[in-house]
Amino acid sequence: MKKLMTQTNVRYKIRRYIDIDTIAVKGFFILLIAFSLIGCSKKAANSVGNTGYETSTLPTEQESGFDSVKRLNEDAFAWLYIPDTNINYPILQNAEGDDTFYQGHNELKEPDAEGAIYIEAANLNDMCDFNEVIHGASPADGNRFAELNNFLDKAYFDEHQYAYVYMEDNSLTYYIIAAYTRDNTRLLEQYDFSYASGCSEFIDEIYNNGDANKIIREGCETGLSPEHFLITLTTDSTVEPGKQTVVVGCLVGDAAGKINREIDYGNEEY
Repeated sequence: MKKLMTQTNVRYKIRRYIDIDTIAVKGFFILLIAFSLIGCSKKAANSVGNTGYETSTLPTEQESGFDSVKRLNEDAFAWLYIPDTNINYPILQNAEGDDTFYQGHNELKEPDAEGAIYIEAANLNDMCDFNEVIHGASPADGNRFAELNNFLDKAYFDEHQYAYVYMEDNSLTYYIIAAYTRDNTRLLEQYDFSYASGCSEFIDEIYNNGDANKIIREGCETGLSPEHFLITLTTDSTVEPGKQTVVVGCLVGDAAGKINREIDYGNEEY
């Protein structure tokens, strides 16, 4: 990418989510008729490299309590669901910018040692950042994000391929491409995702981090670029105490076609 981009100090507005295969699209339009779901049209998108990202599915009809939680807590902006796990929670962002609030409060703003599932103030709650970092605790009862640690088991990882994010006006599908443990540092502080170079540094971590527990989805060993959209689910590691477990997903379905951003290649490295 560095060799190809010769301009500097220019912001490029590019839509980059992975194309959805024809069979899935046809099936979704059948569901549109049968169940009166929200409209969705297939949009052309550029894929990067010959990777497994092109294989995808459209959002499911999973029922969530998003509407009821939204009425109780205005900080709720989406709902995260991973099939065949206990991960089925609202995603929150504290309106006051307090990134520690949901470490000690649940989705109803009640004091709770298990906390809630949340993003930091530095992330956009429209899911249009390069990397939406979603936090949750790993309590002993297996709630919240405790099951993320199971993704470090290859058999479990292989059986769980997709994560879904439901919003008031959109449904997003993410293909789970990697799981590993890393130092317990804040990703949004370590990498500047507002620049393409910061995005590339995190991509390099995914591919080249030396962690022995790392698993990368077959077909996804290469091909990520700053033009993609990721979610990184993070929790305390139960495999390596003192570290964090991260599960990374790449956007492969955008039902309303709203996921877009400007990519800044304008720093000195590009």
